[in-house]
Amino acid sequence: MKYVYTSILSLIIFQVAFSQQTLVGELEHNGVTRSYRLYLPSGYEAGMTQLPLVFNLHGYTSNAVQQELYTNMNALAEAESFIVCHPDGINESWNVGFGNSVADDVGFLDALISIFHAVYDVNLRRVYSTGMSNGGYMSYKLACELTDRIAAIASVTGSMVPNQLNQCNPSRPIPVMQIHGTADPTVPYSGFALGSPIEPLVDWWVTHNGCAANATVIDIPDLDTTDNCTAELYEYVDCDGNTKVEFYKITDGGHTWPSGLIDINNLGPTNRDFSANEVIWEFFKQFELPADVVPVKNVLEDHPRLDVFPNPSGDFFNVRLDDGDFENLEIFDITGKSILEIQSGNENIISIDASHWNVGTYFIKVNTAKVVLTEKIMKK
Repeated sequence: MKYVYTSILSLIIFQVAFSQQTLVGELEHNGVTRSYRLYLPSGYEAGMTQLPLVFNLHGYTSNAVQQELYTNMNALAEAESFIVCHPDGINESWNVGFGNSVADDVGFLDALISIFHAVYDVNLRRVYSTGMSNGGYMSYKLACELTDRIAAIASVTGSMVPNQLNQCNPSRPIPVMQIHGTADPTVPYSGFALGSPIEPLVDWWVTHNGCAANATVIDIPDLDTTDNCTAELYEYVDCDGNTKVEFYKITDGGHTWPSGLIDINNLGPTNRDFSANEVIWEFFKQFELPADVVPVKNVLEDHPRLDVFPNPSGDFFNVRLDDGDFENLEIFDITGKSILEIQSGNENIISIDASHWNVGTYFIKVNTAKVVLTEKIMKK
């Protein structure tokens, strides 16, 4: 399998030049080209700051762009300095036991974590997943099957297929948030063939996490009396592993994202007494993977390592590739103009003459049989 950072060099150049942008990328996983959108806040600085990563997963028949626009989580990511990834499911669906996908979505998201750690140095102890509807289902699937990589999850209008719930066996307690309307016409609050009833679902996670059975109930102030619904928070504490379960019950609420940018009229009322984005992030940022969980499972660990030294450099620098076998090596300036290209070779170390380069930032891209590797070079 070859992992490809499609157009990753241009993405990095775009990021350095403009920052605070949504980048578009692709990853070939199991022979299928998968796409994603990645938001890097202005607080991100390559090699300097490890930021948390939040997956924000779209619903069934939706896509990454729609989820990004509807939830507007990027604005909060900018204010709070975390990275947001909006990936695309196959056929506008996540493989959770229903829908149009049989894809290895757990493996795809796992690979993205590794790539984002390799390229953007995301904090592997602070990776989270949330999502709308089918994306909420997928977040639960990650909690069940990728427990050593995901620190906490939040489902908005999602549930778990009963069979999925019966087979779920997380390796540790994991913080869980559920947000759901009692008048949801798509994923009914009382349950249906493809979705467990919401209150028993919450109870399952309370039991799994070893929380106190009785919740603290907090009324959410009815700040918007025109939204036709009210909300209350059920907070379950004293859980194993310092975890927590939170459940926002929206009485008369629909199949919607609280304080989402638009009202989806045919899916019921949108609660505007609280922001799903804000409560999800306030929940997430309390948690990281526990010390006894080793999150460094890098999909690139068996692949060549690219080192550039000295960096920053003067008139000369060296490029070292562990296995010394590359198909193509190319260097670009900050505008994306190619200034040097070397075709195939088996050298372990290549010396580059940069004496005629201007002072500034450059990028090297190396194509190997398994992966496309990139690195930033500073000429001083």
